[in-house]
Amino acid sequence: MSAISSKGFPDETRRDRDPRVVRSREATLDAARSLFLDQGYAGTTMDEIAAAAGLTKRTLYNNYPDKETIFKHAVHDIMKFAGNFARGLEDRFSVVTSCDLLERTFYDLADELALSIIRIEVVAIRRLLIGEIRTFPAMASEYFDAAPGQVIAALSKGFERLARIELLRISQPKRAAAQFAYLIAGEHLDRAILTGTVPPKKEIVACARDGVETFLARYAVWPADRSISKRTS
Repeated sequence: MSAISSKGFPDETRRDRDPRVVRSREATLDAARSLFLDQGYAGTTMDEIAAAAGLTKRTLYNNYPDKETIFKHAVHDIMKFAGNFARGLEDRFSVVTSCDLLERTFYDLADELALSIIRIEVVAIRRLLIGEIRTFPAMASEYFDAAPGQVIAALSKGFERLARIELLRISQPKRAAAQFAYLIAGEHLDRAILTGTVPPKKEIVACARDGVETFLARYAVWPADRSISKRTS
């Protein structure tokens, strides 16, 4: 559970699962992210969020008591997604027992990781956290620990396992995990955060697969007669 959710977000109730409530909250968070980016947190009102989301003020306040709660929930959604992704990495790495599986797993992982990071919701949250660092000075650190930090830690743990069975040659798994993440998504993510524009999925995947080739060329332990096969499909 993330730091934010442990500081007052209640457990999910039957109302939280009501499709109408889910739709209202999704519309609220989408509208709030857009307004916060355009006008800043301080310059955005609850009335404006309700109007942009197509909701009555009563419906908005039934879901979120104030603007700060909306901001925190918007960040928490991304943190929760990253946590779920990180937890799934253990199962993904546990089945890798050969060079063929290693290569296939890394290409699939790179596609999924890059597309999950370089999307408008994640870019918007990162831009908001940077822009509102004075208003929410602790939240950027909480986000890093719960989102990219969890993924890096899970990658590091997986790389350690692959090193033990001699499929990777890695002495510093955490550093290798950070390198892998940047090779897969770093340049596109940096550009998206600065420009607000996300590249086409085809371009994201192509860059991620190039990153896998670079990473495996550095760290993979291949049989003497084997080289990395470049995948274009």
